[in-house]
Amino acid sequence: MNDISRHSYLSDFGTLAPYVKRFRLRLLLVFLLVIAVVMVDLIQPYLVKVAIDKYLVVRVPNERAILLMAGGYLGVVLLSFGLTYYQEILLQYAGQSIVRAIRIDLFRHIQTLALRYFDQNSAGRIITNVVSDTEALNNFFTQFLSSTLRGLFSLVLIMGFMVQLDLKVALYCFILIPLVVSIAVFFQRRMRSINTEVRARLGNAIAFLAENLQGMPIIQIFRQEAKQQKRFDERNRLLVRASIRENWYFLLFFNVTELLGDLGIAALIWFGGQAVLGGALSFGVLYAFIGYIRRFFQPINTISQQMNTFQSTLVATERIAATLREEPDIRERAGAVPPVIRGEVRFDRVSLAYRPGHPVLKEIRLEIRPGERVGFVGATGAGKSSLMNLVTRFYDASAGRVVIDGKDVRDWPLEALRNTIGIVQQDVTLFSGSVLDNIRFFQEGIAEERVREACRLVGAEPFILRLAQGYHTQLSERAATLSAGERQLLSFARVLVFDPRILILDEATASLDSRTEEVLQRAIHRVSAGRTLLVIAHRLATVQEMDRIIVLDQGRIIESGTHDDLLVRGGHYWQLHQSGILLDEAV
Repeated sequence: MNDISRHSYLSDFGTLAPYVKRFRLRLLLVFLLVIAVVMVDLIQPYLVKVAIDKYLVVRVPNERAILLMAGGYLGVVLLSFGLTYYQEILLQYAGQSIVRAIRIDLFRHIQTLALRYFDQNSAGRIITNVVSDTEALNNFFTQFLSSTLRGLFSLVLIMGFMVQLDLKVALYCFILIPLVVSIAVFFQRRMRSINTEVRARLGNAIAFLAENLQGMPIIQIFRQEAKQQKRFDERNRLLVRASIRENWYFLLFFNVTELLGDLGIAALIWFGGQAVLGGALSFGVLYAFIGYIRRFFQPINTISQQMNTFQSTLVATERIAATLREEPDIRERAGAVPPVIRGEVRFDRVSLAYRPGHPVLKEIRLEIRPGERVGFVGATGAGKSSLMNLVTRFYDASAGRVVIDGKDVRDWPLEALRNTIGIVQQDVTLFSGSVLDNIRFFQEGIAEERVREACRLVGAEPFILRLAQGYHTQLSERAATLSAGERQLLSFARVLVFDPRILILDEATASLDSRTEEVLQRAIHRVSAGRTLLVIAHRLATVQEMDRIIVLDQGRIIESGTHDDLLVRGGHYWQLHQSGILLDEAV
């Protein structure tokens, strides 16, 4: 591992240090228990050595002493079992607690990141980061840490016992140490890069699966099951191939170290046996050496078995640390105070580029009065949704200012800004839970009667009461059992419950039939009363009753006025109106 890589991994582990520090007392107790377990475990061959040399291989064997030694040996074994059990329980608790804290903070941090992060990272990668990568850390604490600590202490203490028993034989046994270390370093370097590939392949497979589950109706209607199956099979083939390569290296490493251990024991039996026959070494010492050699390679084999866990931990730690270091693009300035909320919106020479050199909005100048109803029309990609993204501060303007109620949105507290703005989109997001909880967004402090009043106002209550358990009916993920119009009505009710001063409708009626749209138009009139209303639509019927209509094209405002004024001018809006069809089709 080069210096840059070593520094990177140390830095990554440093990011996780606060979590370890939080449970340092439990981990310290685990550390002490590991030492006690190793000491108790390593005393066992020595007890047998004493029993052989002192009470068994003598002219007059001492049966009572041998019985006492056997009882002592059994007591040591039981003590080792008890200490090991308690140590593992403590380690599991500490490890699970650390991982839980990391998962909570990771999810909390991800929620603070701007939409740009989600645009650049697939859902599968983020899910892998929160679930799979943190599980790798759990394995590190509950498996690798225990095995490694116990193994290292065992190695040190075994070497001490062996030196104390016979220095010359011990030095012969130590010849194997440099060879084992060299082999471990050799395999570790190769397994690190392979493990990185495995986790990347796993993230790709999860992302593809999540994408296909979400788009299953489209896949089925276009009869693409076989093609998507083939693409999924290819991703799994690459994942399996990388995993097999990883396991191949691991098994080779494990078997090589085990072979070295067996060769060491064979050599010890040969040379040690000759020493016993020659009187240079007692049989008890030889037995103890064989026991310690077995124990000497056991921790090496155990650590080698955990090499996969260690490599996974390095990669997972790197990915988790990278996410935690990800700085939110949207930040709240210190001391930000909201102004008096009226609902005025102003775009002051605003430009926006998601990528440098590719602006999607150019020099937008626009003032919207409190309570004004403004419609935005234009071709797909004209910049309508991007304009709303600046109002909600999902993105910050590349140039210029977005001002709400006389104050730059960057000087607003984020919570106050988001509380001031409500949004209803074409694709309604509903969650697993009751109808009631979805409307009040799981905030139990909002009274049920307030929710019912909002539903009555937007016309949602009749269909809700037809559901099996009314407001307490449990919805599945994405509420697939409800129609698009019913989901939209719930979305309108949700907005009304939270009572925003500025309401944004982003293609809210684009995919609905005329009858459902008529119901929703009535809901819009009720919900928008006394609010500033910003409506994005492809249907001219949706915006023609607005106080003002803004026509966008290629990131610029090209026309502005009422429906009648724009028709009289005979410009771009008039051409779209004459087509009599959906705006995106006309363009």
